[in-house]
Amino acid sequence: MSAVLTFDSARGRRMSGPELSHGATGPGGSKVIPFHPAPAAAVSPVPSLPRRPAVPSSARADEAAQPAEPAPRPERLARLIFMASVGGYMALREGTLVQLDGRMVWPTADALIRDAAAAGVPVSSHVINTARS
Repeated sequence: MSAVLTFDSARGRRMSGPELSHGATGPGGSKVIPFHPAPAAAVSPVPSLPRRPAVPSSARADEAAQPAEPAPRPERLARLIFMASVGGYMALREGTLVQLDGRMVWPTADALIRDAAAAGVPVSSHVINTARS
């Protein structure tokens, strides 16, 4: 079975209809061009290129043999707390008070942040005030 595809250039649209004779004109004066699909044997498929892996197979085998390493947990910041009843600053990290060089209370927030940075303990710059207002 063959179909006829036409293009009406005046209206800029495609039309289809029953097979008409070659060179006949369709509605609106457009030229009808019959469409005959090519036989399946005449069309040869394009040969596909062989796929190449992005990673050499030996590297993939090594990767599959090793268990996946867990992602590193982000380090939590210590909370900076002003203890109004004590009159000093403390740091709380993962539910426990931070002790640096035997010290747990600092007179100023800057002193606590400086000592914590020297010890490698990340401290938040936000101060939690326990005083009642």
